[in-house]
Amino acid sequence: MAQLSVDQAADALGVSHVQVGRLIDAGELDAKRFGRSWAIDPDSLHRYRILRPRRGRPLSERAAWQRVLEAEPPADIDQAIDLARLARRRSRNGRVRILPALGARIVDDPRVRHGGAHAAIHHGAGIGRPDQRDVYICAGDADSFHSDYRADPNADDPNVVVRVVDDLIDGDDQFMPPIVAVLDLLDAADTRAAAEALRVIR
Repeated sequence: MAQLSVDQAADALGVSHVQVGRLIDAGELDAKRFGRSWAIDPDSLHRYRILRPRRGRPLSERAAWQRVLEAEPPADIDQAIDLARLARRRSRNGRVRILPALGARIVDDPRVRHGGAHAAIHHGAGIGRPDQRDVYICAGDADSFHSDYRADPNADDPNVVVRVVDDLIDGDDQFMPPIVAVLDLLDAADTRAAAEALRVIR
């Protein structure tokens, strides 16, 4: 699908060019800079539309995690989407491409907690194994992770969503809790897989 200009994104969202710039800066929209112009990924615009926040100040990362980990399991996908909207800033996200030959290392990397579809599958959700992987890493490990995996943030076909957090939540498991897997799947606009993952935790 063709990349979008700032004008097109602003029209699609009904916001100003300045607000589109803020969304890019905040990591809400994926975009690449070409000279003085931006090319915005249409998939990220679609994801943002699904989880578009309500009015008001977004929760901080710490408050978002507290809300997620203390929440009762959502009763249905609409409640899960509401929680995903509230907790959308639980991490600072970047989409990168790593060489497939290096991908096997991520599975056992002690710096990494796995989220998204891989976590959902680990917890028993009946969904297919995806091409893309969601990983959570501490901010202090972000540079070494990107270097070790030769992560390319400018690739046209990213295969890893790197979710950087100030502190990984406690736990010995290499996988994030099931509710986090649901939220990650909603972030990817995969409501069908999110609904299956939600079924497992209810």
